[in-house]
Amino acid sequence: MATKRHNTIVIAACFFISLAIIVNPFNRKPAKTSASLLAKTFRTQNGWGYEILVNDTVFIHQETIPCVPGHSGFRKEEQAAKTADLIINKLKRGQLPTVTIFEQEQICPLRENDKPGKSQ
Repeated sequence: MATKRHNTIVIAACFFISLAIIVNPFNRKPAKTSASLLAKTFRTQNGWGYEILVNDTVFIHQETIPCVPGHSGFRKEEQAAKTADLIINKLKRGQLPTVTIFEQEQICPLRENDKPGKSQ
């Protein structure tokens, strides 16, 4: 009788230890990265552009308005800075660093000849 009880306790202990080992990795939260994200604007031949730096290393170098064909730079430094901030916010949320035409229109209304599908 004592052997049977001992075996039951050993089996139960093994079950709970195994369960703890299996479940534990799923309870871990991903470590937060402490990457430093910084935006810098710069003057180009065609207006303004921006860079996104991750830990002081250039991650994105953008000389033209995203999603606009051709080589149009931002007309104002503020527009380049706002677009860079949008990209940084997307990166912080784990999203792709892309800009849609709608988002770009909100930051700086595009000239008619800058809109995609228009002949230049």
